[in-house]
Amino acid sequence: MIVPCREIMPVVRAALERGQRVRITVNGSSMLPFVRDGDVVELQPIHSLPRRGDIVLLRCSEERYVMHRVVRQEGDALFIRGDAQLRCEGPFASHDVLGRVSLSQRNGRTRALDRGAWRLAGCLWVACAPYGLLLLRLTARLRRIGSRARRAWRKIPTLGSRIREADPGRTGESHRTVRPRGPTPEDET
Repeated sequence: MIVPCREIMPVVRAALERGQRVRITVNGSSMLPFVRDGDVVELQPIHSLPRRGDIVLLRCSEERYVMHRVVRQEGDALFIRGDAQLRCEGPFASHDVLGRVSLSQRNGRTRALDRGAWRLAGCLWVACAPYGLLLLRLTARLRRIGSRARRAWRKIPTLGSRIREADPGRTGESHRTVRPRGPTPEDET
């Protein structure tokens, strides 16, 4: 079941204001490579102003909510950007922030995005912009080229398949003749 944003976000906001954590399924690709479409993220309430590198859920307008990374702060104003985007959005007031993303789940694996190696990687991603995005696009292109090459490679007949076609009776097992040790009935004659 898909619930429209205008109906579910007031519930999410109320739960976060009560101090509860909330899990939601992400829709969109603006946060690649850290958060993908279909990932489940856990939001935690905001007790202080978000730091640079934090992923936050905030309200852009009455009907529009985004989950992007904080890239800059000027006083209480926040500027955000999706990891897969070049353009920065803002300024947003701190009261527009609903919650901070703490965890992301994909394929049964959980990643803590607000601490440790994943937080460091996110901060490096912000610091290296736009090079990270260029690297992301290059990686996607290499994957496409690699998958095309693998498909083409599978179509090329191998030496083993040529031998099997030439000698259909051959099963791939060794045809070496094994001679028993010791005298055989043929030796006695």
